[in-house]
This record gives sequence, C-alpha cells and structure tokens, in this order.
Amino acid sequence: MNIIRSLALGAIALSLAAAARAEDVKIGVVMGQTGTFAFVGQPATDAMRLAFDDLRSKHFFDPMTVSAIFEDNRSDKQEAIALITRLVRRDGVVAIIGPVSSGEAQAAAPVAVELKVPMFTTATTPEVLKAGPWVFKTPENAESYMTTLGTYVASVAKPKACFIVSIRDNDGYIRQKDIFRDVLVKGGVRIAAEESILAADTDFTALSTKMVDSQADCIYLGTPPQQGANIVLQSLQAGMSSKTLLVGNTGMSTDLYTKAGGQAVEGTIVPAEFVPAGVNDLSRGFITRYTARFGKAPDNFAAEGYTMMLVVANAIKNAGPNPTRATVRDEIAKTRELTAVLGNGTYSLDANRIPSYGIAVLKLAGGQWVRP
Repeated sequence: MNIIRSLALGAIALSLAAAARAEDVKIGVVMGQTGTFAFVGQPATDAMRLAFDDLRSKHFFDPMTVSAIFEDNRSDKQEAIALITRLVRRDGVVAIIGPVSSGEAQAAAPVAVELKVPMFTTATTPEVLKAGPWVFKTPENAESYMTTLGTYVASVAKPKACFIVSIRDNDGYIRQKDIFRDVLVKGGVRIAAEESILAADTDFTALSTKMVDSQADCIYLGTPPQQGANIVLQSLQAGMSSKTLLVGNTGMSTDLYTKAGGQAVEGTIVPAEFVPAGVNDLSRGFITRYTARFGKAPDNFAAEGYTMMLVVANAIKNAGPNPTRATVRDEIAKTRELTAVLGNGTYSLDANRIPSYGIAVLKLAGGQWVRP
C-alpha cells in the first residue's frame, strides 16, 4: 500500500507540475485600432502581433505558455476602461499594453492602479504616471524630443517666424506644442501666431487665411497626420508659399500623412523615435518582417508597439515560472538597456518610470523619411 500510495502521490505531483508549466499566462492589449487614434493603434497592434509571434517562434517563453488577447477600444476612453476591467477580472491578464492617447490613458490609469495591473501606454504625457506605480509609458517625455526638434529648427532651418497650430483636446499634443514653441522663442524665432483646433475639425478655411496673412515662413502642425496634411493643402490653396517650412510632431512620420499630403508635404521635419533604415540587427530584421507581413514599411508607432511587447515579454520571463501582476510590474520597472527597435536601439526606464532611447530628426524627401 505504501508503494501504491507513493506512486499515486508522485503521479499527482507530476500532474500538478505539468499543470503549472502549462498555465496560460495572458497579456491584454487594448489599443484604438479604429477611431481618432487608429493611426497609432493599428500599426502598433500589428507590430505587437509580429513581436509576439517572433518570440514564440524562438521559444522565448518556454516552459511557460503565454497568450495575448487583442482588443479594440475604438479610441474611446470608456471603452478602454471597460476592456481593461474585463481583461483583468475575467481573463486574468498579468499586464495591459495600451491604451493609445494621453486622454484615454489618464482616464484608464486610476482603474489599472485600483486593479493592480501594470499598464503600458503609448501616451506622451508624464502626467499619466502620477496615477501610481502600476502605470508605464512608452515614449520619452516631450521635453526630450520636442527640445531636439525645436533646437534643430531654430539653429539649422532658421525660419524667421513660425505659425503654431495644435489640437486642444489632447493633453499630449498641447504639451508638445508648448515645449516646441518655447524652444523656438529661446532660439530667436518669432511666433507669428498660435491657433488651436479640435481633432475632428476638417474645414480650415479661416485658419488658412490667418496663416497666409501672417506671412510666417514656418508652420508647426501639432495634429493627427491626415488632419495636418489637410491643413497644408488648404493653406496652399489659400496662397501659402510652397517654400514654407513644415514642422510636425512624431505622429507625422506615417504614410497617412504622406499619402494625404502628397507632394505638398515634401520637406516636412519631424522628431523621430524610429529610424527607417534601422540602427541594429533587431530593427533591421523587424523592418524586413513587418514589411513582408503587412505590405508596407513600419513607422514610429509600429516600432513602439514592437518594443512594448518586447518589454512586457522580458518582464514576464524575468518574473519567474509563476508570474503575477505584481512581479511583472516590478520587472517592467527594472527595464534597463533592453535591445529594442526604437531610437538608438536600447530601451530603458529610470527610477521614475521615465523612458529613454534617443530621438532623431527626420525630413521628408522624395516621399521617404531621411536624416537631413
């Protein structure tokens, strides 16, 4: 009987060990794949799927079984909150990647903190981090990349006066605009005027007239990409010089901007989180695989999505054989010099959860984003 009992206990132990190894660790992705911020959410989500498949093909998670659940919150704050809550309470995810915009993230961050789930968002504003230690963001602070952009424009492009346009219903865009404007002023560039619009606006007749009348030789577009291209087209029709320097935020380095604007947006200068030619073997391989899978080259947001999945995957692996939301949170916070596809090729978070990876300035030339 003792032998039988021992064999039975051994079998149970083996069964439990196998069950533990087979436990399905889940990652929740909540990104606006439709709606206002789909220009970020769709390429980012595509790249996350690619990254997840790349990792699984290399047996990165072994012996754990890891899955990812992808949801579209349609660029809506309340939908983001509902999906995050469901993914945590029903599906038991150990981390949330998303949502996209600063507005969505600031609405969802307190919920993530209450649920005690790490939330990794593409929001630009550092204000989202104030919700608590469970919240992380992908982009560097606007002080980093908008200062780089403003310094380049003031010291290299050297316009005499710049007309500032920005949407007013997104804190991240407002912050970027303010920093860029202040750097220009310090660099001796006059601000011809400053106008705000809504992200849903499409008729820029009055704005275009103001821009032309200002005689500014520089325009800053703090808008979503297609809207920015539309402003340029309407302003040219109103009489703006084709030699006017066009400056955009990171969101402009996407084919949505170049396809909507065509030849009219040639010469646009932007801060870039991602160098299209790649900076290391990982980024060059990413460019090749993304292009083959989705039929177009990756943009900034695709590079963000790929990197986000790498950071979360690395945290899950480092958390050990039975990762929890708390241990994954701790490991995300420890991210230092992780090989990635953003910026200079490594991704780090400091003690305050502020990311760093390096920013480049790119110029649209011949329909391609290149270093000026």
